[in-house]
Amino acid sequence: MSLAHRLQRIPTAQASLALGTTGLGLAWSLFFPDHAHLLRSICAVIGAALLIPVVLKYLCHPSLFLQDLKHPLYGSLMAPMTMTMLVLADYLSSIHINSARLLWYPALSLHYVMLSTFFYYQLKNFRLINLYPSWFLYPVGAISGTLAGVQIGHHTFSLAMTDLCIMIYFIMLPVVLYRLCFASRLPRKARPTLAIMAAPVNLSLAAYLLNVSEPDLILTGALGGVGITMTILVYLCYFDLLKQRFQPSLAAVTFPSVISAVASERLRQFLVDDFPQWAWLEKLGLLEITVATCLVFWVGYQYVRYYYHQHQTRELAKQAL
Repeated sequence: MSLAHRLQRIPTAQASLALGTTGLGLAWSLFFPDHAHLLRSICAVIGAALLIPVVLKYLCHPSLFLQDLKHPLYGSLMAPMTMTMLVLADYLSSIHINSARLLWYPALSLHYVMLSTFFYYQLKNFRLINLYPSWFLYPVGAISGTLAGVQIGHHTFSLAMTDLCIMIYFIMLPVVLYRLCFASRLPRKARPTLAIMAAPVNLSLAAYLLNVSEPDLILTGALGGVGITMTILVYLCYFDLLKQRFQPSLAAVTFPSVISAVASERLRQFLVDDFPQWAWLEKLGLLEITVATCLVFWVGYQYVRYYYHQHQTRELAKQAL
């Protein structure tokens, strides 16, 4: 079997695991700042190793790239590819700014191209039942670019993107909730995307507190309140999602848990000096980072089993011949 054919079998959702793993280093670095570089380096290397096969898959099969991008579910789950690149660019900005630029510009450009293409085809033949929580990932996920944007020197752009992505989130939220409540039930392969409901608001909160020097208390409170509510909702969804037979799209549960921990810790750091009664957020953050770490390891283990099973199946097929 050729390398190109093997790459074609790589699940696109593996990019979600790459994003969760890369983000996990950022999350732990907030709790253990003395070991931030080591933690982020380990997670960045593992995340890059998980992402590269997905990128090679589409480089070897450009027609498959466009075919998947047109799909309302698979296309939306391609967004973590560029989001992972943007988070990696943020990591690189702390060690080599020029390397960060080399990754940040193409990653952000590709994200916008994918966003435009995806929504062009979805809005062209729009059906409410084809709308999934993963649709948040393109417009709100673009805020990932602001993490490295400030370090690279695009502070004004990062502030504008932060405001725009937060506005888009609050516009999309009632539409997505309406679809989940009043349209048909999500198909089995799309149910893991329910976990994504916690990602956009917590990503917005984390980026807002990072990029804005004097955050607005009302907006911070709104994002924090919705973020904690969505995190609790997603935790309740885990009881059902994790009982299902493993499918690669379950990688979608990793990043929302990771970014929830990042948002909680950044919110605690912002509030604790003036509002010491919010110090309990540290315990919430520790709970979230523990859950996130367990999920990343569990999904990683399931992916190893998934690939091993595929390998065993191919070997048995060869023996049968």
